[in-house]
Amino acid sequence: MPYSNSPVFIPAQRVQNYHYAIRNIVSKARHQEEQGKTVTYLNIGDPILYGFQPPEELIESTVLALRQGHNGYSPSCGKKDAVEAIAEDALSRGIPTSPENIIITFGASEAADLVCTAMLNPGDEVLCPSPGYPLYNAIIAKLNARELQYKLDPDNNWHPDPEEIESKITPRTKILVVINPNNPTGELYPPELIRKLVEIARKHRLLVITDEVYHKLVYEEKHIPLASMAEEDVAVITIDSLSKNYMAPGWRIGWFAITNSHLVPDVHFAFIKLADARLCAPMSPQYAIKAAMKLRKDYIECVMRRLHAQRDITVDMLNAIPGISCNNPKGAFYVMGKVDLDMLPFRSDEDFVLKLLQEKQILFVHGSGFGTDPSQGFFRVVFLPDVSTLKKVYSDLGDFIKQYQ
Repeated sequence: MPYSNSPVFIPAQRVQNYHYAIRNIVSKARHQEEQGKTVTYLNIGDPILYGFQPPEELIESTVLALRQGHNGYSPSCGKKDAVEAIAEDALSRGIPTSPENIIITFGASEAADLVCTAMLNPGDEVLCPSPGYPLYNAIIAKLNARELQYKLDPDNNWHPDPEEIESKITPRTKILVVINPNNPTGELYPPELIRKLVEIARKHRLLVITDEVYHKLVYEEKHIPLASMAEEDVAVITIDSLSKNYMAPGWRIGWFAITNSHLVPDVHFAFIKLADARLCAPMSPQYAIKAAMKLRKDYIECVMRRLHAQRDITVDMLNAIPGISCNNPKGAFYVMGKVDLDMLPFRSDEDFVLKLLQEKQILFVHGSGFGTDPSQGFFRVVFLPDVSTLKKVYSDLGDFIKQYQ
């Protein structure tokens, strides 16, 4: 029977709820480039696009592994010396774990996917920050589970309200997701807030996923691993990777560490089953993990000097533009800006972002792509470009705003 003009194959309904604004908006920028214009991309947190590179020790370890023929499959949970190095580093930072409680994954994204897939049945609930990293929303939608958004307060350093989190919990709530340092806000959570989040998980028997992939990229204060406060009665999954802390996103090497695995023995077994089924994470870059865990401090110090200068120029120049403001993040390489929609004639955060792209070829991401209300006017800026590039971007942004005042 010949095909008709109507679609024969229809995508699964779950895909309708699968959104990733960080990359989806790029199609608009590509259209600008097709017209011969040059776009400055401040939408995606890829350090390599802006001149950062992994430490030489990590590159040498990976190249040597390739040359020595380490091109086959690794054990599904990761090479022995790699998981041992991760566990040793975690313990040194106060995260209770052990090598048998480490699973190396295809980036931190697979770590989040694997944990949620092992834990969630259709209709189960996950508490996620809003704004938050859209990967979690997408995974939850794919699994036909339900996201419960808890708000991050822009008037309180984008911190959550523990009472609001607790008010949303139902008998179907299984997981609490915490992102610290936070993406998209760049904020760092203080010890007293972390302690309250752990207490909520203890009281309601929730598994905590704590996404700490930016834990080395901290400007002020100190990063406190959530698992360090878990004692022996809260199950915690700490997600980490080489991508951001070591500027190696394309290597796709992440991992998660289980704290208090005695509380989740069946789930731990499910993690291993899923890891076995997908065979393994990339083999050769696993040889860089041990080098990363022993890396000299001056590499991170050099990275942070550059990021610190870029953060400061971002905060100073954005807040100097009438109608624009932003927070002063304590970690990662993002700020959440805000355009005053009462002062300026934009219909929404996305309308502002798209008009800026069209007129000045500068690409931010609208805040509603991370879960904020479109009418609030938030947008995320990636401040990875060098200072001279950022100065030009913010000068052009100022000129763009002036014409609407």
